[in-house]
Amino acid sequence: MLKTVAFVLVALVLIVFLRESKPEYALFLSAVVCAMLLGYIFLNVISPLKSLLGRLEEYGVESNLIFYVLKAFGICYITKFASELCADFGQTSLAGRVELGGRAAVFILTLPLINKVLELASSLMR
Repeated sequence: MLKTVAFVLVALVLIVFLRESKPEYALFLSAVVCAMLLGYIFLNVISPLKSLLGRLEEYGVESNLIFYVLKAFGICYITKFASELCADFGQTSLAGRVELGGRAAVFILTLPLINKVLELASSLMR
């Protein structure tokens, strides 16, 4: 974690200095640093996630249900990243549309889960 913070601080100093002389490069550097951090975070999450999936399968939880939840988390993180990037570039209207698109994608993704819950509730009522 300390390396990550150091990396961000160095990038921040570079971005602040670049913003004064070359603002377009500062925005580009900011976007690249954010993308690198997102990739680094995802790489560090893979191992614990595989462990969690293994444990859940041991308990009999359907792996396709877990897939939907993990995919929803991924959509949320990527949407937030894209939205903040749009806001950094001064495109707040576009940032709002990105967030709306992410919400719609998560809603569509959860429809099979909602159907499973309804089927389960229906079978319990019989």
